[in-house]
Amino acid sequence: MNHLSRHFARLAGFAALAFLVACTSREPSVASHAEAEKALRFAPENAVVITVNGEAISEAMLTRFARGRGLDLEDAAQRQQALDLVLETLLLAQDAIAEGFLSRPDLRTELDLARIQVLAARNLADARAGMNLSDEQLREFYTEVTARTGTQELHLRNVLFADEASAVAAAAQAAASPDFATWMRGMEGRADVQVRDLGWANPTQLPPELAQAANALADGAVSPSPVQTRFGWHVFQRVASRPFTPPAFEDVRDGIRKQAGDRHLEEKIAVLRARAKISPDRQ
Repeated sequence: MNHLSRHFARLAGFAALAFLVACTSREPSVASHAEAEKALRFAPENAVVITVNGEAISEAMLTRFARGRGLDLEDAAQRQQALDLVLETLLLAQDAIAEGFLSRPDLRTELDLARIQVLAARNLADARAGMNLSDEQLREFYTEVTARTGTQELHLRNVLFADEASAVAAAAQAAASPDFATWMRGMEGRADVQVRDLGWANPTQLPPELAQAANALADGAVSPSPVQTRFGWHVFQRVASRPFTPPAFEDVRDGIRKQAGDRHLEEKIAVLRARAKISPDRQ
């Protein structure tokens, strides 16, 4: 590895600093008390590879560090590279503490954010890995999904506005136009709108408000008034409709398993929110 490549590799290694020190004490640090502060909060997970100023880097930490950088610890040269990088990262973290970085509110916020993100990601990963859905449960979920999907697909043309007034004026123009597609092309190039042929979509793939309004129209009809969704205000045409047959369960088993898992995690989060004591900031 040439000098420039090694330099960039080290910079990549330094990016792990937030995760190495995310669990440090939240008390402000000053240089005169640096010996009381630790960059690594927890005891080594397994065998110690190297100790740096009294702080131990374990084989487990080195393995995770190397994996994140695509380094193979079975290769002696790459193992040494990983060891050098994690060593230098720890040295920089220790020096940051000695220089009083932990007294900086911005850095403490970054450390807190890094910590909660790692904890949350591991929580979700473990919850997903622990799910053992039976074939019967997956089939029940498949039946629920296909019932919600329905038996029809819609082809929509859509012009999206950021504000209601512009959308109302445009809806009147669209209604007076003999051809919606021609009118829609005339809207292209305006900075305040998004013009798009949405093609064929199942109503469940559309924003609920848009799907409800589209289902109420006949093929070829234009929305009589703008429809508001979280994306903005829609002036659209229901171009056509066609029958839709859901794919067989066996063809989408893996996708159904993922969707069922996603819903399980959403329910877990909903329960946590319901149990939490959340007070709005009234400053």
